Amino acid sequence: MSSASESIDALKFERVARKFRIDEEPSLVDEYARFSVDERLELFLRLRQRIIEDQYGTDQGFQRVYSIARRA
Repeated sequence: MSSASESIDALKFERVARKFRIDEEPSLVDEYARFSVDERLELFLRLRQRIIEDQYGTDQGFQRVYSIARRA
Protein backbone atom coordinates (compact mmCIF):
# COMPACT_ATOMS: atom_id res chain seq x y z
CA MET A 1 0.00 0.00 0.00
CA SER A 2 1.10 3.54 -0.60
CA SER A 3 1.30 6.13 2.14
CA ALA A 4 -1.61 8.07 0.60
CA SER A 5 -4.01 5.12 0.84
CA GLU A 6 -2.85 4.39 4.40
CA SER A 7 -3.55 7.97 5.47
CA ILE A 8 -7.02 7.82 3.92
CA ASP A 9 -7.77 4.59 5.80
CA ALA A 10 -6.66 6.23 9.05
CA LEU A 11 -9.10 9.15 8.67
CA LYS A 12 -12.38 8.95 10.51
CA PHE A 13 -15.45 10.48 8.94
CA GLU A 14 -18.34 12.07 10.76
CA ARG A 15 -21.81 11.69 9.28
CA VAL A 16 -23.35 15.15 8.95
CA ALA A 17 -26.40 14.38 6.82
CA ARG A 18 -28.93 11.59 6.66
CA LYS A 19 -31.54 10.94 4.01
CA PHE A 20 -34.99 9.44 4.38
CA ARG A 21 -37.92 8.66 2.15
CA ILE A 22 -40.63 11.29 2.38
CA ASP A 23 -43.09 9.05 4.25
CA GLU A 24 -40.41 7.59 6.54
CA GLU A 25 -39.04 10.78 8.11
CA PRO A 26 -38.39 10.49 11.86
CA SER A 27 -40.30 12.68 14.29
CA LEU A 28 -38.54 15.46 16.18
CA VAL A 29 -38.64 13.31 19.30
CA ASP A 30 -36.75 10.56 17.48
CA GLU A 31 -34.29 13.08 16.05
CA TYR A 32 -33.39 14.57 19.41
CA ALA A 33 -33.35 11.18 21.17
CA ARG A 34 -30.13 10.26 19.36
CA PHE A 35 -28.27 13.15 21.06
CA SER A 36 -26.91 13.07 24.60
CA VAL A 37 -28.44 15.34 27.23
CA ASP A 38 -25.56 17.81 26.94
CA GLU A 39 -25.81 17.90 23.14
CA ARG A 40 -29.57 18.53 23.34
CA LEU A 41 -29.03 21.34 25.83
CA GLU A 42 -26.43 22.92 23.55
CA LEU A 43 -28.80 22.69 20.55
CA PHE A 44 -31.69 24.26 22.47
CA LEU A 45 -29.49 27.07 23.82
CA ARG A 46 -28.23 27.85 20.31
CA LEU A 47 -31.81 27.84 18.99
CA ARG A 48 -32.91 30.13 21.85
CA GLN A 49 -30.04 32.52 21.13
CA ARG A 50 -30.90 32.60 17.43
CA ILE A 51 -34.57 33.38 18.16
CA ILE A 52 -33.60 36.19 20.58
CA GLU A 53 -31.24 37.71 18.01
CA ASP A 54 -33.91 37.49 15.28
CA GLN A 55 -36.54 39.21 17.45
CA TYR A 56 -34.46 41.80 19.30
CA GLY A 57 -31.24 42.14 17.33
CA THR A 58 -29.02 41.26 20.30
CA ASP A 59 -29.35 39.53 23.64
CA GLN A 60 -31.10 42.06 25.87
CA GLY A 61 -30.14 40.31 29.09
CA PHE A 62 -31.59 41.44 32.38
CA GLN A 63 -32.46 45.05 33.09
CA ARG A 64 -32.52 46.63 36.52
CA VAL A 65 -35.90 47.05 38.21
CA TYR A 66 -35.93 50.14 40.42
CA SER A 67 -39.38 49.85 41.95
CA ILE A 68 -42.08 47.23 41.68
CA ALA A 69 -44.83 48.69 43.90
CA ARG A 70 -46.06 52.25 44.05
CA ARG A 71 -45.04 53.96 47.23
CA ALA A 72 -47.78 55.55 49.35
